[in-house]
Amino acid sequence: MRDKWIRSAVLIILVGMSSSVFPVWAQQFSPWSAPVNLNNVVLNDGTVCSATVNSASDDSHATISKDGLSLFFSSTRAGGFGGYDLWVTHRDSLDACWGPVVNLGPVVNSSSEDFTPNLTTDGHWLFFDSKRTTGSCNKGTVAELWVTHRQDSGDDFGWEPPINLGCAINAAGAEDAGPDLFEDEFGNLFLYFTRSLVPNSSANAFIYVSTCPADLATCNMQGLWESGIRVVALNPNMTLGGDTRMAVRRRDGLEMILSSGRTGSLAGQNLWVSTRATTQDQNWLPPVPINCEWQQNVTAILNLMPPPLPCPSWAPIDPPETVVFVNSPASARGPALSWDGTELYFSSARTDLPGFSGGRDLYVSKRTKLPD
Repeated sequence: MRDKWIRSAVLIILVGMSSSVFPVWAQQFSPWSAPVNLNNVVLNDGTVCSATVNSASDDSHATISKDGLSLFFSSTRAGGFGGYDLWVTHRDSLDACWGPVVNLGPVVNSSSEDFTPNLTTDGHWLFFDSKRTTGSCNKGTVAELWVTHRQDSGDDFGWEPPINLGCAINAAGAEDAGPDLFEDEFGNLFLYFTRSLVPNSSANAFIYVSTCPADLATCNMQGLWESGIRVVALNPNMTLGGDTRMAVRRRDGLEMILSSGRTGSLAGQNLWVSTRATTQDQNWLPPVPINCEWQQNVTAILNLMPPPLPCPSWAPIDPPETVVFVNSPASARGPALSWDGTELYFSSARTDLPGFSGGRDLYVSKRTKLPD
């Protein structure tokens, strides 16, 4: 009986350690599927959805709710209040069509650029960046980090006036954008974002992270977010930037997908992926292209040089017959991951897939979780 108890205790300890100590291997998931334009969605029963999401303008930088039923994004489409506004679309289930796109309204949006929304897991807070002139540090000259709150997580018109996150995290003279919140299993808060010390130049942007010792509401409302620290592991060379948006898998925080124009990208920006062994450090592995496709297949198809590098053991690889990749010469950026990590939303100006509407369109790629 005693030996049985010991074996059970050891098993419980190992299971508990698996999400925070042991490395996360990408074999947990299949490779990402060929992307689908959100104006060309076909349901499992063969229903062809109406083309309601993408417009002839730029539609980009989405964020998906925990239940997967609400998609917020930035768009320059007609009917907004500024250059980029924040919009939302809903679906009734995970296998349902997306409904009409609705503007979040003048309380949230301004006459300036409002961009890169990121919804918290509980749905009560929406982070974004904005160049509005009421900013606390730069007064509209560059993007700063903001957040808005709603009491009812299902009310898209219940947003309260946005709050600037303060001059500790918003650096004077620097452009801070693309916020992405992650809360670990101990309740610690990490706000990832990108910073360019050269205003209005995404080619000089790097990924930073800020922490706050209080609860989320206090951090946001009292401006307690600390000054950002550059995540050196993701880009150790300060002269090679171009990181503009990242998405951390919120369920365990062990995977990050980022937009980057670093060496090896097929275009101005592509999607890259990194993993880490534990949420208690910032020791991310060197990023590689999504599905490691550049090193394996795209090089041969596009005649790229130099020859491909070997993919790391943790990175999924496209099946040999794959001909439509997530990354393309038309660029891919603004990633957003579903809560369980099985859906990847991003924007691209590619025209090679059905449903293209003009400007930048939103796409989705999917993968399945493999048996442990």
